[in-house]
Amino acid sequence: MDGISVPDMTITEEEFEAAGGLVRLIDGKIFLGKTDAEKASEEAIEKIRVLKMQLAETDYIASKIAEGSATTKDYADKIAERQEWRAEINRLEKLVI
Repeated sequence: MDGISVPDMTITEEEFEAAGGLVRLIDGKIFLGKTDAEKASEEAIEKIRVLKMQLAETDYIASKIAEGSATTKDYADKIAERQEWRAEINRLEKLVI
């Protein structure tokens, strides 16, 4: 038989509900809900999603520059901001488990 045949650890129904039904045994300890690493990973994924959306919303700048209707000087601030977004995405991707 796999697992624990006689539980030596218990949780209440309230604890189970508060954990969103996510209860696991990790290294002999009961984890209710998500671990700190899982929470950080989810937060990083959400922030990456928002940053990529911001990049997509400003993609028109590259088209304008490529077509010659604008210059990099015209959009210098936004280009710098996009570079910061990309750097933040790269940093956050390292946190995703």
